[in-house]
Amino acid sequence: MNREQIEQIARSVMLDCKTHKEREPGWIFYHGLRTARIAEDICSLLDLNIDGDVLFTGALFHDIGKGSKPHNIVGAELTGKLLGTHFDEEELDRICEIVRLHNQRNNGHEYSLEVRVVQDADLLDHVGPINSWLAFYWSGTHNETIEDHVSFITSEETEQERERLRSQLNFDVSVRMYDERILWEDRFFETFRNVYFEGVWHSAE
Repeated sequence: MNREQIEQIARSVMLDCKTHKEREPGWIFYHGLRTARIAEDICSLLDLNIDGDVLFTGALFHDIGKGSKPHNIVGAELTGKLLGTHFDEEELDRICEIVRLHNQRNNGHEYSLEVRVVQDADLLDHVGPINSWLAFYWSGTHNETIEDHVSFITSEETEQERERLRSQLNFDVSVRMYDERILWEDRFFETFRNVYFEGVWHSAE
């Protein structure tokens, strides 16, 4: 596989997409690229025997159908059309399976390793620094005050959502990565609140 060529196809289709106002233009492409690299990290940490080209490509294109419903089905069909000349039939089927199943979590099915790794990578990309950016961007597009924003971030609703997401992870290593990212979020927002409301910078001990 020519990775540079595959990334260029993804970039040409997704970079200028803006599927809804709560995401910046380019979100789909960069989210796909980050998800692909997180998936590779998980695979390496677990020492899994997975076709790296299939894993990377499925992760990169997993959200290409965003903006359509159901986006996983539309995305799988679009991926097949875009990449049909770049992979053999068996590889392309597995790539499209990743796209089709990436958001089908916790429904009792035993999916392939590739699918489960990308499911975890997709979820992990929404936690930590990226989640902080998403939250601020959402608040900006909805004209929320900073008090509204911080109140939501520190709410019981947010804590419950964190637990729900954590429970959907397939691998212990993914849970550890998730917990590390949540710890980063908590430290960031604690510092942010202190700086924004009080002008006080508390250095890390």
